[in-house]
Amino acid sequence: MTGPSVSFIVVTYNSAGTIAACLRSIADQTSASYEIVIVDNSPDGATLEETRVFAESHPQVLLHELRPHENIGFSRACNLGARHASGKYLFFLNPDTQLLNDAGAILSLCLDQRPLAFAAGPAIFNDEGQVARTCRNLPNLFFVLLDASGIDRWWGAYKLTRFAHDRPTRVEQIIGAAILVRRRDYERLGGMDERFFVYFEEVDLCKRFKDAGGEIWFWPDAKVRHIAGQSCEVGRARARMIYTLRESRRKYFAKHFGQAAQIALEVLNRLEAFQKLPVLLALWLLCGERSYRDKASGFWGVAIGVPPRT
Repeated sequence: MTGPSVSFIVVTYNSAGTIAACLRSIADQTSASYEIVIVDNSPDGATLEETRVFAESHPQVLLHELRPHENIGFSRACNLGARHASGKYLFFLNPDTQLLNDAGAILSLCLDQRPLAFAAGPAIFNDEGQVARTCRNLPNLFFVLLDASGIDRWWGAYKLTRFAHDRPTRVEQIIGAAILVRRRDYERLGGMDERFFVYFEEVDLCKRFKDAGGEIWFWPDAKVRHIAGQSCEVGRARARMIYTLRESRRKYFAKHFGQAAQIALEVLNRLEAFQKLPVLLALWLLCGERSYRDKASGFWGVAIGVPPRT
C-alpha cells in the first residue's frame, strides 16, 4: 500500500487559537492523498485538545499527534514530525497559516517539473490580503550590515524589497512558515540542523540545498494566509525573540563562515543593539507602549550577551 502524496507537518506552541483554522484549510483545500503530523511543543494540552476536536469532526483525515512533553524547539520538532511522516513530499506549515488553495498539489507539481528543485514556497498573504515578502538572498556579513543600518530597506539587496511576487522565481531562500520539500532530499541532507532551537533553521536548510546543487523556487500559484507572530513574537516573548534570532544567526555564521565571521557578526550585533536601545527607550517613555520596552529589553540582552528574562 502506497503512502500519501503529501505529509503536512505542523509544529505547534500555544497554538490553540489558530490550529483549528489551519487544519480545516488543509482538509478543505487539499485534493491529493495526504496526512497531517502535529508536533506539539506547548506546555499544556490546549492545542492538542483543539486538534482532537477537529479529528472528531473530520474522521476521514489521517492525523498523527506527537507531544514531546517539553519544548524541544522548532528544528527538532520538524525532524520528529518528518520521521513519523510517510508522504513523498513534506509540507512544513506554521499553525498560524491557512491554505487559500490546493497549495500542496501546486507546489508538488512545481518540484515534479523541476528535478533540480529541492524546495518550493507559496505566495503568502497577511490578514489584509497583502502579499508578504518571503524571499531573501542568503545572509552574509555585508547583508547583515545593510540590514542593521537600515540601508537595505530601500536598497533591498538582502531582503529583496523590490521582489516581484507575481511570477515563479528561483531564489536563494524562502520563509519556513510554508515550505514544501521532497522527503528523500530532506532525509538525504539530514533534515534540519537541531543546533538551531528556533530561527535560521530554514535559512540553513536552504543553504545546504543550494550547496548540494538544488534549486529553491518561489511559486505564487500556491497561496497561503499567514497570521505572523501569534505564538512567539508577542508580549514578553518578543524580547527573547530578538535575542534568540541573533543567537541563531551567530550559529549560522559560525557554521558556514568560520570563527572570524562569527566575531565580526558579534560586533555588528552589539553595534546594532546600542544604536537601537536609546531610540526604543525614548519611544517607550514618550508613548508608553510596552512593545517598545520589550524590544529594548531584547536589544539590551544582545548588547550584553545575556538572554532577557521572560
